[in-house]
Amino acid sequence: MKKIITTMLLAVVTAATYGQQPNARIQQMDEYLQTQDIKVNKTQYSHSGGVGYAASAVTHLMSAWESYFRKKLSEEEKQQRILTVNSRIAQQHQKMEGILDYVRTTFSRLSKEGAESYLYEFHKNGLDTVKYTYLGPLKEAARFDFRNTPHKENPNGIDDYNDYYVSYNHSYTVPHGIAEDNMKPFDSEAFCAHIRAVLKKFMKLKGAKAYPVHWQHDEGFEKASDFYLIPKYGRDKHEFETHPGLTTGTHYIIPSQHEAEAKILYKELDALAYDYVNSHPEQPYTYKFTSEFPGSDSSNIIHGLPQMVKGDIFNKSDEFFLCCKREHDGNYHILILNSKGVYWVPCDYAILKSYINGEKTYLKGMEPKANNQ
Repeated sequence: MKKIITTMLLAVVTAATYGQQPNARIQQMDEYLQTQDIKVNKTQYSHSGGVGYAASAVTHLMSAWESYFRKKLSEEEKQQRILTVNSRIAQQHQKMEGILDYVRTTFSRLSKEGAESYLYEFHKNGLDTVKYTYLGPLKEAARFDFRNTPHKENPNGIDDYNDYYVSYNHSYTVPHGIAEDNMKPFDSEAFCAHIRAVLKKFMKLKGAKAYPVHWQHDEGFEKASDFYLIPKYGRDKHEFETHPGLTTGTHYIIPSQHEAEAKILYKELDALAYDYVNSHPEQPYTYKFTSEFPGSDSSNIIHGLPQMVKGDIFNKSDEFFLCCKREHDGNYHILILNSKGVYWVPCDYAILKSYINGEKTYLKGMEPKANNQ
C-alpha cells in the first residue's frame, strides 16, 4: 500500500510540474475495489510520451448453490443448509449493491469534472447492466462495466441469486518532458547492479541455487506443447518477431522451507526494482505492482512467468525480464533474462538447464521420469 501511495504521489508531483494531475477520485476507486475482493492489476510504464499508469480488473462471481444439496441430507440438515445458503446469497447481494452505489456515486461526480463522460444503466426483471466511462486530462480514462445473470425458480427453497461480471479499467499518462531522441534502451546491467544486494541475501539461504538459462529456438522451429505461449514469426508488429529467439540469463531457486524469509526479501527486491524504474523514465520499461511472489494459478498459465519488470525494446535493443514466481513445487523462482528475437518460456522452465530447438537438458536431480518426457 505504501508503495502504491508513493506512486500516486510521484505521478501527482510530476503532473503538477506540467499543470495537470490524475484524478484523485479514480485513484481512490482503484483502492476501494481492492477492499471488495476485486483484484485490480496495476502497471506502470515509461515510453517516449511519458510515464503511464494502468489498472484493470475482470471478476466473475459464479454461483453454484445447487451443489450444496447433492449429498443426501436429512430434512433438518437440508433446512439448515438452506438458511446458510440464503444468508450467503443475501450477503453477496448486499456487497454488490454497495460496490455499485460507490461506483455510481463516483462516476456521477466525475461526469461534472471530465471532458467527456458516459453513464448508462438498464434494469429489467432482475437483469442489470451498468456502463460508466470517464475521459479527462493526462489522457486519463476510466471505464466500469457490470452485468448479472439472474437465476429464478431455484430448487430446495434457495432464494433467487445472480452470477456477476465486473470489468474495470483506469489509465493515464504523465508527461516526463524527455524528448524521444533522448530516450535510451533499458540498461539491464545497471538494473542488475541496483538489485544485486538483495539477490545476495536470497543466495545466503540454505539450499538456494543459481543456474544459467539458455532457451533457444531457431526460425522454423515450433513445438506448441513445450511452451506457454507461441508467438508466430513474420508478424509485422515488431521487426524482432521475424528473428530466431535466444533467451539467456540466471535462474535463482530458493527452497520452499524459506517461506518467511522469501516473502520479506521479495518486498526488498520489489522496492529496489521500483526505485530503479522510477529513477529512469528515459529507459522504456513496464513494471507490475505486486505484494508477494505470484503463484502457479490460472492467471499465469498463458505466459508462464509473471514479470515484475520488463525492459522494453527500444532502437532494436534486447528485451529484459525480471520474473518471480512460486511454482507448484513450492520453491521460489527468480529469473533475470535477456531475450533476443522472439521470447518463449518453456513450460518446464523450473527444472531446465537449457532448451535448444526441442533438446532439453535438465537440472541435476530434477529429470522427469522417462514416460513423462
